[in-house]
Amino acid sequence: MNRNLYKQSFTLSNSPDYNCPKCNIGLLRIQKDSFKKYTTFDLDELQKHPDFEPEWIEYIFNCVFECNNDRCEGKVLCTGHGSVGFDIDVDDYGQQYQEWDDYYRPLFFHPNLNLIIIPEDTPTDIKKILNQSFELFFTSPSAAANLVRIAIEGILTDQGVNLYSKKDGSKKISLHSRIEDHLPDKYQTIKEHFEAVKWLGNAGSHSGEELTANNTMDAYELIEYILSQVYAPPTNNLNRLAQNINKVKGPIKNR
Repeated sequence: MNRNLYKQSFTLSNSPDYNCPKCNIGLLRIQKDSFKKYTTFDLDELQKHPDFEPEWIEYIFNCVFECNNDRCEGKVLCTGHGSVGFDIDVDDYGQQYQEWDDYYRPLFFHPNLNLIIIPEDTPTDIKKILNQSFELFFTSPSAAANLVRIAIEGILTDQGVNLYSKKDGSKKISLHSRIEDHLPDKYQTIKEHFEAVKWLGNAGSHSGEELTANNTMDAYELIEYILSQVYAPPTNNLNRLAQNINKVKGPIKNR
């Protein structure tokens, strides 16, 4: 995943290249005339302060992003906050100067952005949990990471790993034990990936400190790999293709 894309703020003249969550092909662009911003304090009063600096200005905003793919035209509502900042630029004579602009950081998208690739064959309930995580990512990385942990619980259940003890049907097996003691042999190569997501999810649930965006992105990249190995293993697809071609001793018809 492109980490910088989801961590950076944007300006109206340089909006991020978010992928459209509807078609996953086009890029989202701010719909003309949809962007609205509001200062969180009375700007006139703020500017009367003798020590006023432009950085004191804060905004809340909302806008509509629309897909630039003519065959899609998907739309996404975005809300967030902003502030005034500056970049250092150089003029034609080599002199540096400050260029002020409004910078905006998103807090919520609806529908949510697709932050990782989820294979088509992933069970619907797991997709739903991950999309809930994506919704929370910009406002609470910790809560988002905890949902990724819940998603790997779902993957284990889907792959036949018991959630409750066979001896005592009322006793729930810990996630640690499900991974350490019950993970199927065919997934031993990604055992560490399951464990890493568990630790990040635990921190998101119990730690006194909020996880950073990078921490949660670690969890996203790990589960993206887990999903690819469980629900879209490339070797299995190629094996099946080779078997079908060998079976007919030539090209497969109707392809």
